[in-house]
Amino acid sequence: MASKIYYYITIYKVMEKKIKQILVLSGILILYVLVFVFYVLNPFTGPLEDISRILALFGLLSLILSSIMAAFTKEVFQIFGQPFKKIHHFIALFGLGLIVLHPVFLAISSGRADIFLPDFSSWIAFWRFAGRPAFYLIILAVIAGFLQKRIRKWWRYIHSFNYIAVVFGVVHGILVGANLSSSIGLQIIFIALLVITTATFAFKRYRDYIKKKRIKLKQEKKNEKEEEAIE
Repeated sequence: MASKIYYYITIYKVMEKKIKQILVLSGILILYVLVFVFYVLNPFTGPLEDISRILALFGLLSLILSSIMAAFTKEVFQIFGQPFKKIHHFIALFGLGLIVLHPVFLAISSGRADIFLPDFSSWIAFWRFAGRPAFYLIILAVIAGFLQKRIRKWWRYIHSFNYIAVVFGVVHGILVGANLSSSIGLQIIFIALLVITTATFAFKRYRDYIKKKRIKLKQEKKNEKEEEAIE
């Protein structure tokens, strides 16, 4: 009887895990499909410009999803197990690749190299072209993520540039992006994801603070016990 109960509990846990995996992956897939649908609904211009736009949208979406997943490492690991790192790294690299290609296609189509240079001429100009500094922040953040073993002390701070880059990217897209600026559907998706990303960043910082506080208190209690033992 006990073995049967254990068997059914095990089956239930496996099924529950599979359902969670399907729900998470389905949610991610639905977001990509929705972004593509709203992209297609917008008027097309030229081949290179159109390619650069979808690269920017998918790249930004990938980086946002990667940022959200990073805030829930423990929870996502419990659902996917060891493959989580592979999924997280794949989405991050996929997003980085698309973001890097976005200005390349724009530069080719416009024949301008200054697309890669941040604009500090005015406050409005900076935000209109905030995608430019975001481009470099994303590269630094992703590189830091892969070099975390070599720069253990600083990698988390540098990796956090990704959150700033996401804000820059969404604002840039809404202000001057051909698709984001004209599609209410895309604006709703990316603004909602930006809010979620900001909330997860704050939650992650708070959780890290609580964790450090607990470790500190635990160490203090340990030190007190050692001092009492010496006395």
